[in-house]
Amino acid sequence: MQNQPVVLIPAYNEAPRIGSVLEVVCNYQRQPRVVVIDDGSTDDTSGACRHYPVEVISLPQNRGKGAALQAGIDYTGTADYWLFVDADLINFRVEHLESLFLPLQKEGAAMTVGIFKGGRTITDMAHRYFGILNGQRGLSGEFVASLPDLSWARFGVEIFLSKYANYQGFPVAYPYLPEMTHHTKEAKFGFWKGFPYRLQMFKECLYSLFNWKKYCK
Repeated sequence: MQNQPVVLIPAYNEAPRIGSVLEVVCNYQRQPRVVVIDDGSTDDTSGACRHYPVEVISLPQNRGKGAALQAGIDYTGTADYWLFVDADLINFRVEHLESLFLPLQKEGAAMTVGIFKGGRTITDMAHRYFGILNGQRGLSGEFVASLPDLSWARFGVEIFLSKYANYQGFPVAYPYLPEMTHHTKEAKFGFWKGFPYRLQMFKECLYSLFNWKKYCK
């Protein structure tokens, strides 16, 4: 089906949260093929997906977001349209998926980067000033087919995608995603465990920011 996107959802220890995301994705009117990549979770993330019509890839160990997305791409093969969605979204609705999809279909965008607006002040500001980090994206089949392997990128994968699109001259659209936000790492894991995760994320993002070009084809 030409208008049937593939939705990739990388997930690491998201058992308490992924169900609300799958509820939305599985009710999307374009009847997407939904693939969850369980990135070496130590909780029951894969089990939380059993009640939904989705496919689950279980990686034996945590390899990071870039590798999880690459595993999803390799597993799925080709598609005309792709949507990358996080597993920890709040106030997520089907119209957000459509906002990511329509510029690919109707405006010739090769990638869409969703911008949170009106969800939570701290995430709104992060998306406004550091949009290169935003994880909710739509991608054309042509764009995905042109990508080099993403397995190295970990949390820097969004930075790489944005840098690569600009480097290759692919057009990018930035639709707003009203009222959407996500759970912070500190809220999910507690401050003492969540804050080191955040520092590791920043480290991986900085690596991608300064080294992205050497991973281009």
